[in-house]
Amino acid sequence: MSRIQPLSVPKQRWHLLLALLIIRPILVASSTKSPPIDQIWGVTPKVESTPLNVGFGLHHRTNNAAATTVFPRRLVVMGGPASGKGTQCQAIAEKHGLVHLSTGDMLRQAVSAESVSDEIAPHISTIKNCMEDGKLIPDDIVVRLVLDRLRSPDCQKQGWILDGFPRTSNQAVALQNAGIHPDVFLFLSVPDDVAIKRVVGRRQDSLTGKVYHLDWNPPPNDEIAQRLVTRSDDTIESMKQRLKQFRENANAVKGCYNNTVEIDGLGTPEEVLWDIDTSLKRVAQESIEYE
Repeated sequence: MSRIQPLSVPKQRWHLLLALLIIRPILVASSTKSPPIDQIWGVTPKVESTPLNVGFGLHHRTNNAAATTVFPRRLVVMGGPASGKGTQCQAIAEKHGLVHLSTGDMLRQAVSAESVSDEIAPHISTIKNCMEDGKLIPDDIVVRLVLDRLRSPDCQKQGWILDGFPRTSNQAVALQNAGIHPDVFLFLSVPDDVAIKRVVGRRQDSLTGKVYHLDWNPPPNDEIAQRLVTRSDDTIESMKQRLKQFRENANAVKGCYNNTVEIDGLGTPEEVLWDIDTSLKRVAQESIEYE
């Protein structure tokens, strides 16, 4: 029987074959590499930095690919007179891109405006008298103002923070019946005696509407100081009446919501804002994890 002889290959050819076996896969991989993402999609995708309406109604804000924060986009904030809720609402709105809606400002604007809508005009004297006497504005008037504002395009797109509404259980029910459901009900807690001390020195810029305090947050220059006025409802007598009515209604309003976050309002504005921001981000994150 003849024996098959092994194939004889010169040493130089072995080197050539070995080189081809190593180099060819690299060349194939390079030729089949995926094209850049902008060639597939037309443009390079960017990290979303604008509010997105997702599930719980949250803002997803991403400044880079590694960090994402969430924050509620529909907030109701309740607190007694001089509890600091106006200051905190403004700070939260600016920080998170929400529309700040203050019923107090809406009502004061309606009283001072040269012309108002036909629906509101008949109620101007009622609004003015209630404000001067420290009494609550009738629900039907306030509800009409608030619901019209909540349906505006900026509130629908950016989200909103309601400052000073609802103040009664009837107003809270009116919101629910209109399909308005906040993500979080935030309650600022401040003792009555502290609130009265705060209001004594409070002043408002008649031009910009910004609020100052003569002791804790004075105006930065004489020009602004000369424009400062005392709001008609910022007197001790009016405050006592307002605080009494607030306490009578607060528990009833809180009972209309099961997503309440209560914050101690006795700290500095910066400290209270930090507490609010931290608490609401935690609530929002827990809601997403729950879903």
